[in-house]
Amino acid sequence: MLERPNEFLVATREYFVLFAAVIAALALLFNNDAPQLDAIRSFVIDRYAAVQARLLWNHRRDFSPEEIHALRKRATQLMLENSQLREALLENLRLRRMLDYRERTPLTFHTARILSREKGNTATAVIIDLGAEDGVQVNMPVVTPEGLAGKVLKVNRRTSHVQLLLDRDFSVSARSQRSRVLGIITADGELGLEMTGVPRNADVIAGDVIVTSDSSALFPPGIRIGTVTHPTMEMASLFMTVPMAPAVNLARLEEVFVVMARKAGAGEAERYSSSGE
Repeated sequence: MLERPNEFLVATREYFVLFAAVIAALALLFNNDAPQLDAIRSFVIDRYAAVQARLLWNHRRDFSPEEIHALRKRATQLMLENSQLREALLENLRLRRMLDYRERTPLTFHTARILSREKGNTATAVIIDLGAEDGVQVNMPVVTPEGLAGKVLKVNRRTSHVQLLLDRDFSVSARSQRSRVLGIITADGELGLEMTGVPRNADVIAGDVIVTSDSSALFPPGIRIGTVTHPTMEMASLFMTVPMAPAVNLARLEEVFVVMARKAGAGEAERYSSSGE
């Protein structure tokens, strides 16, 4: 049984040797930088490209140039229509989420669109399309369905500047939703937040949701701020280091809510104090 394979190998060994030699020659040809070989490589590549172009033309010759142009135009139109429909769908989903948040939250607010944002790696401020004509005042909270985004810093006639959570000068009183531990939220100088003033023996663990506290004179209580990532305790410190991830993706804001007042049960809605934190 083993004689036939051996006879086949013996009979075809010249072909195997020739094949190996061709492969070796091609390898040397395409991996050698000598000018003569470089010219040969260029010639071979040019001939290959010409053959490919000819084959492609043969494939397309059943279509006239006008038909090819019309097909490309139609494909481009369909791509643009698909992109617009997808954008409309995403906007519809965002607005539905915002409407649902608006209906279940005991606050009255106006919807605002982001007109521009501060340039830089960290999102610290944006400009919105609401101003004094819309009743916006300095220090009014700015939120999204995901949580707290910032507060109004400056009001113009038809626009306002919003200071975001990641601004180093921003701070807000907060508490752990689970253990009710209090602290102050500030930016960590990068892309995250930090809860300061937390005693080292406090009950704060990774995954805790941090919300605005009821001791704030500016922000409504219970608005989500972020989630604790990995709290640590320094040996010589009386306080715990509590880094947090913001609940809101501040780099991708498109629409926000400016909180105008609490919803009143029977009387007029009472506006939030314009005093600071």
